[in-house]
Formats: sequence, C-alpha cells, structure tokens
Amino acid sequence: MSLFLRTTALMLLVLSRAPAFAALPNAPSNEQNRSPSQNEVCSKLFKHSLSGLYGIQSIDSRPTQPYSDFDILYSKAHQAQFELETICKSTALLNDAQPYFAGVKSKHRAEEKITHELDGQVERITDLARATIVAEDVASLVSIYETLERETTIVKVKNRFKKPGPSGYRDLNLLVRLPKTNLIAEVQLHLKAIADVKNGPEHDLYEQIQKLERQASMEKR
Repeated sequence: MSLFLRTTALMLLVLSRAPAFAALPNAPSNEQNRSPSQNEVCSKLFKHSLSGLYGIQSIDSRPTQPYSDFDILYSKAHQAQFELETICKSTALLNDAQPYFAGVKSKHRAEEKITHELDGQVERITDLARATIVAEDVASLVSIYETLERETTIVKVKNRFKKPGPSGYRDLNLLVRLPKTNLIAEVQLHLKAIADVKNGPEHDLYEQIQKLERQASMEKR
C-alpha cells in the first residue's frame, strides 16, 4: 500500500504544478506597456502551457501498415527504425529533450502479438519501430509534439494527460506515418518527473497495472 501511495503522491505533486504553467502569461502587471514582440512571447508561453497540452486532441483510429505480408513488413522495419530515430534525435535536440530507442520489436514478439492481440492481421501491428522522447517540462513536450506533426503524419493520439488509464500514468502515445518508408511507428512522449516514477522503485507496480490494462482491453474486443 505504501508503494502505491508514494507513486500516487509523486504524480499528484507533478500535476499540482499545472497552475504555475497556466499562470505564466498573466504574471506581469505591466501588460499594457508590453511591445508587440513581448506580447507574442507571452502568447507562445500560454500556447505551450498545460492548456496547450490539454488542447492536443486524442485521435481514435485504427491505422494499418502498407503491407499485409509479415516477411515483407518486417524486412522494412529496420529501415523504418533508422528513419524514426533520425527524426526523433533532431526533434529532441531542438527541444532540449532526451530520446530513447529500444530498437525494432523482436520477430518472435511481433508474431506473438499479431496472433494473440491483433486477430492474425499483420497490417495492424504498428509498433515494430518505436521510440520514446522524455521532455523536461510541459512547454517542451508540446513543442516536441508540434515538431513531430511537421516531420511526420500523426495518425493516432492517446492523450493520457487528459484521460489517464487506471494506473494513473500520464503520457502522449502517438502513431506516426513516416514520410520515406511510409511505415507506421510508435512514439511515446513523457514528462521527466513522471517518467522517473515509471522507471524508479515503483516500476514493478506500474508493470503489473499495465498488464491488467492490456488484459482488460483484450476482453473488450
């Protein structure tokens, strides 16, 4: 129980900072004396506040890969992973964030997922190529999303800052179509303070809750 309370408390601590982000543009009292350029800066601060994060709409769709033959699709996965890593590295560099890469999903795990979770439909597996970007703050996270929106075609969004899962974990989970390989890849966007919980002492608890969420999702299909 104490482990769960520590996890919950830390998440609440992170989210309790939200008003500070929202209040940033309104803090100066000499609003009327600002130059147009100063007003533009304040406008951008507001855009990249928590309001901007909540403004990212979830896209509930079922995008598919351009190939239904597993061997062909998997043969393209490494090229897609390289393309994805190139995009994510430059995106992270622009936004002072940290990218992480697990590489292409193993062939065994991919086949297992297609069989047991995707009704045998090869074209529905969308996380052969995957990446994670961890942002220092809300403004950076929104800016990362906007950069990816320019560099790729975002085809699915789960905004778990607006609607977290039963575990309470919050992130942006994206599926993007890559411009060169035309494959769909998964990108997860995290806030560092929350990601530290996921990867810290509470990791085992988080994994157990995630497993229950996946089982519940499969039972609904």
